[in-house]
Amino acid sequence: MRNGDDMTNPDRRQQATAPSRSRSVVRAMIWATVPVLLVVQLLASAGVEASSFWSQIRQLDARIARTAESRAELIAEPLWKMRYDQVTSVLNEIMHDETIAAAAVYDDTGVAIARVVARPADQAVSEVSRPIRYSNGNIAVQAGRIAIAYSYATVYADTGSRLMLLLVVGLLATFATLIAMRISANIFIGKPLTAIMSAIQRSKQDGRAYPADIKSTNEFGQLARAFNAMQHTTSGALDRLGHMAAHDPLTGLPNRRSLSEHLVTLSGDAGSPDSLIAFCFIDLDDFKGINDTFGHDAGDKFLVHISERLRDAVEPQDWVARLGGDEFAQAFARQLLDAISEPIRLHDKQVVPRASIGLAVRRAGDPELSHLPALADIALYHAKSKAPGTVAVLDEALQRDYRRRRDLELAIPAGFAEGQFEVWYQSQVDLESQAVVGLEALIRWRHPELGLIGPGEFLPLIERSGNNARLTRYVLTDACRALQRLASAGRPQIRIAINLPPSELADHSLAAELRATCARFNVAASLLELEITEGSLINNIASASETLHRLRRLGATIALDDFGTGYSSLAHLRRFPLDKVKIDKAFISEIPDSAEDKAIVGVIASLAGTLGLTLVAEGIERPEQADAMREMGVMLGQGYHYHRPQPLDAVLQWLEEQAVPTETSRVLADGPSIAPEFAA
Repeated sequence: MRNGDDMTNPDRRQQATAPSRSRSVVRAMIWATVPVLLVVQLLASAGVEASSFWSQIRQLDARIARTAESRAELIAEPLWKMRYDQVTSVLNEIMHDETIAAAAVYDDTGVAIARVVARPADQAVSEVSRPIRYSNGNIAVQAGRIAIAYSYATVYADTGSRLMLLLVVGLLATFATLIAMRISANIFIGKPLTAIMSAIQRSKQDGRAYPADIKSTNEFGQLARAFNAMQHTTSGALDRLGHMAAHDPLTGLPNRRSLSEHLVTLSGDAGSPDSLIAFCFIDLDDFKGINDTFGHDAGDKFLVHISERLRDAVEPQDWVARLGGDEFAQAFARQLLDAISEPIRLHDKQVVPRASIGLAVRRAGDPELSHLPALADIALYHAKSKAPGTVAVLDEALQRDYRRRRDLELAIPAGFAEGQFEVWYQSQVDLESQAVVGLEALIRWRHPELGLIGPGEFLPLIERSGNNARLTRYVLTDACRALQRLASAGRPQIRIAINLPPSELADHSLAAELRATCARFNVAASLLELEITEGSLINNIASASETLHRLRRLGATIALDDFGTGYSSLAHLRRFPLDKVKIDKAFISEIPDSAEDKAIVGVIASLAGTLGLTLVAEGIERPEQADAMREMGVMLGQGYHYHRPQPLDAVLQWLEEQAVPTETSRVLADGPSIAPEFAA
């Protein structure tokens, strides 16, 4: 009961505070309205009073001016005849006006002959002065002038009294308005808001729909009816939203968030910390090919089929491996693969799904349990490196390999910065004359802790880290430097081949950089041979063709590497500006014993001869292989039979031991010339 009280008290407090929240809306409305109303009233009253004040000022000015003019006429004759007592008497008469503070009459010489002061000037006064003109028959003279000083004090006092009265009346009216607004706001706003808030709080408490009981027909009544209608649909919508937040919208399977929450639950509910929990990470092989072939709608349908099969293949408790550790988990994974591999019909075609599974198993009490998806992903990486339909179980060896890959990937920037990457060179030999006609640049990584690392291990990491372009420039620079040293050693005719990754064929700036690098080292671009693969050609045919034509125009030789292992399309040999074709070593290793491989190489040699392409045989390791290649018309060879890859210094020393040719190699002389359109 204590826990129950703890759960209900917050809701009760929320219900208790609902009226206060609605009243706060009313107070906010009143405090926002009443001051504005008061200010408007005061400004309106002040405007009226200001207009009245200035009207009184103008009237007073006009009245005093008229008084001065009338008295100037009365005073004219007495002033001219110097009857000053009459002048003073006239001035005394106007002193009855309480606004007049003083009056004075001056003769024509400016001497004051009469002055009357009604009251001391305790505040600023204004003055009106008028000339006194006397006329009698033919006489018309200015006898002097009259000056009257007057004050606005009376006008100020009257205006101040009226403003104070207006302020009091305005405050009383505002107070009455405040009371009326408070009562009406509580009736028309506060009570409806309280009813709606109460319904919301009760719905939050148990998730049920509670209607807001409002009978009025105004906007709040309409809002309440809309709220009540929404309540009937909200509960179902919330359930659907909760399901969408925890499940994939296409397949309906639990998503990553739901998985993470379930792993936490399993960790607490496993019963024993030694209970085993297995996680299978499934990846559908070549799913992109299905999308590309049948369209994304068919791909979505394909995924839905697979998800339904997975649901049918497992029970709710099957993924909790309590009975037999890895053996149970592998059997379970195989069961999933069998379920997935049943054919699916897409667009009237039978498609057989293939998948790879990475499997990780941890005990319920293992701190790495929450990392099960990532651990299974490590195993999946290993499974995908093998054949489709492979199940790989995470073990210590896979984890060591993963940690090594991560360490190497993180060390790539330092490898470039510290010059840890080394370019080694392997010779290409004229099979007829045995003369060295070229070198292939091959990259190695001399890691300060792990020692010498082969390209098969770190090149995929460089590609994934986006450093392909940096590595290509690195090798290109070293190759141009090597050409300089070869020329100095008396071998100016030797070409150097470098491998171009697929991403470089989409970089249109490569040709300009190659030209600049050759110019920096003062070597000819015609001494460079650029090797590409068929796979890199088909990924972006338009960009690859343009880049290759630019490189060819500089004089570089273009070679198609690993021919026969990829798509082997004859269209590639016609469409692109190729000079050489390198036969993959897979077709050389069984020669001369394999008649099938000899036939394949013979066809390739015949085709190359027809198209005017130079053939290079890779992987020659025995003399009989070299003899067979020469007999089939292959002109160049490369392999351990002649020379293993070595650093440049070792290669130069090895070349010194070879006989320096007295004339240019036959291969160079007979090789395909650069067509005129590429000579620019």
